Amino acid sequence: MTSVPLTHARGSRLRRLRLTGLTGLAAAALVLAACGGGGSSTTAPEASAPAASSEVDTLKIANGVAIDTLDPAENAANESIWLDQNIYARLVQTDPAGTKVVPDLASSWDTSTDGLTWTFHLNPDAKFADGTAVTASDAAWSINRARALEGGWGFLITPVTSVTASDPQTVVIKLKTKHAPLLADLAMYAFGILPQKAVEADKDFFNKTPYGAGPFKVTKLDPDSQLVLTRNDSYWGPKPKISTVEVSVVTNDNTRVLQLQGGQVDVIENPPGNLLKQLSANPKLKVDLFPSTRVDFMQVPLKTKPFEDVRVRQAVKAALDLDAMNTLAYQGNATPANTFFPYKMLYWAESIQAPKPDLDKAKQLLSEAGYPNGFKTDLITVSGDAAGQAQAVVIKDDLAKVGIEVTIQSYEQSTAYTNERSGTNGLGLRYWTNDIIDPDEVATFGADIKGGANSFSSYWGDDATTKAINEARSETDENKRAELYTQVQQTVADQAPFIPLAYPPFRYASGAWVNGFQVSPLGNYNDSLLSLTVGTH
Repeated sequence: MTSVPLTHARGSRLRRLRLTGLTGLAAAALVLAACGGGGSSTTAPEASAPAASSEVDTLKIANGVAIDTLDPAENAANESIWLDQNIYARLVQTDPAGTKVVPDLASSWDTSTDGLTWTFHLNPDAKFADGTAVTASDAAWSINRARALEGGWGFLITPVTSVTASDPQTVVIKLKTKHAPLLADLAMYAFGILPQKAVEADKDFFNKTPYGAGPFKVTKLDPDSQLVLTRNDSYWGPKPKISTVEVSVVTNDNTRVLQLQGGQVDVIENPPGNLLKQLSANPKLKVDLFPSTRVDFMQVPLKTKPFEDVRVRQAVKAALDLDAMNTLAYQGNATPANTFFPYKMLYWAESIQAPKPDLDKAKQLLSEAGYPNGFKTDLITVSGDAAGQAQAVVIKDDLAKVGIEVTIQSYEQSTAYTNERSGTNGLGLRYWTNDIIDPDEVATFGADIKGGANSFSSYWGDDATTKAINEARSETDENKRAELYTQVQQTVADQAPFIPLAYPPFRYASGAWVNGFQVSPLGNYNDSLLSLTVGTH
């Protein structure tokens, strides 16, 4: 959840996790379980000198969304989140495959036998981009800052009672109850480690050229048009082979394609689905459909009639043809969604069936709810989102078959999400991507009314579901966690406070001259920028 991004109901806090096969996911579960139990110690990668092996030292990326902020605690747009992870390091991070938690600033960590005290040992070589040492005080201050931010991600680590620095190289985190996803949570972008003194000394720190302890630092920032990242020569880990990353904001999908075809940029996000075959046929270009944790869904405004009636929500769900939606919006490259958990992520409930259109059932439910002739409603969409517009066309047509008249209302992204957030302005198209490799984020964000996002702005609440989510957070038995999360997914499927639509891949197109660009199922590509090279073209 940044929602579209919920990127934090990525639309906004919609976000990510590992999807490529159940074997990898099971491995992720075992890694988390091991780290949450009796203690662990892992060695961080060794530093290396800059490798000047890229023929061109600048990578040019065209994103479709403006930068909302480079403050990791306040990010909402996915694109900004993924950029942040090149700038700021965390205590721990996910591996490039998105399957396990590995060291970042903390080279090792230990847990107490009761699982309530976690001790992280910092890499003594870690430095911020200004050359100053990263200290445990910086780490503790940064995590506490993110925890305390109103409307932020502190709800993910509510069991934490304190984060302190016991000495300059040691961070101690104490819990009131066991918290199974703690390591996964700490690997989230929001808990990036900041230079405390620099941030406190400059109230505009994040609006200028912010820096952290990641492999790149900001040297130019215009949120609506451009971001320039330069290699951080103080970075303790492997040095990127490129020296500069130029990110331009190009909101029109077709314009991004034209810029790639003309060689003005090297990588573009979200090329239109109807152009993928054409782009793939060009020997100078390549298209990548990366496995993702993205879940497209339709927000339902439970605060307004007639959607407060579960029968109406179930009728809407029964009328939708997800296969037709996949074909039109994603040319068959997505998977129709069966639950609001990302596809094949940890504890995804395969047993729940994706809905199939049943118009007779939809009409019967509407009649029982007192709407035998249907009703009128708006559907909010993002104007520049080609896939979303295609989904809207299918939804409008499907609902018309059961008497529901839909008016599509298109806005630029920030306005669309603002209008959807109140839960009173009609249906809305959103998407979520997981930021961590544990389902705690999406479960808490999407189905716990007290979890920080009003259940994807649906304002739906269910006491049994909230209880199950909280029990799953403190449960370290993997089988019991699976049972609890299956219960949560089934209840959401039955109550339909929002309607999952599709599991689409992350779509990127790039020049054949770019070697090594990879995107994690969580959406971030920071690991690939360490080894990526750009050839002449």
